[in-house]
Amino acid sequence: MTLSSIHPEMSFDHIGLVVRDLKVGFNTVCALLPIASATQVYHDELLGVSVQFLRDVTNVVFELISPLGANSPVAKIATSRRGVINQVAYRVKDLSEAGRYFRAHGATPTGSAKAAIAFGGAPVQFFLTSEGFIVELIEGDGAVRKFLPV
Repeated sequence: MTLSSIHPEMSFDHIGLVVRDLKVGFNTVCALLPIASATQVYHDELLGVSVQFLRDVTNVVFELISPLGANSPVAKIATSRRGVINQVAYRVKDLSEAGRYFRAHGATPTGSAKAAIAFGGAPVQFFLTSEGFIVELIEGDGAVRKFLPV
């Protein structure tokens, strides 16, 4: 069995939702979904986004993602309102290994791995699949999120 055929160990982390404005997005999602708790807001200059995590009563985690500046990688999505269910995210033990697996199966990295503030500096990398959806890979366990009741 070759390395590319061995599926990397992955655990679900969150669903990413692009919003034009975090406060408006927060209010909308909390009004519509059974959101029980939320984290602080993280402004990540390196990734070009502001994010906040919400957890519903069944423990599903959503990441609200808004553009941090006009050159943000999600700016066009936020203004067009297309592709706003932007990504599914998984934790992996070894980002390089998981990246090789994804490339071998037709997924294309959208850029290089970068340290993410919301994950305690853990490297993250995004892959566009041949079906047109994005998978975010987060290396390691990362930072523990502190959720507070909404």
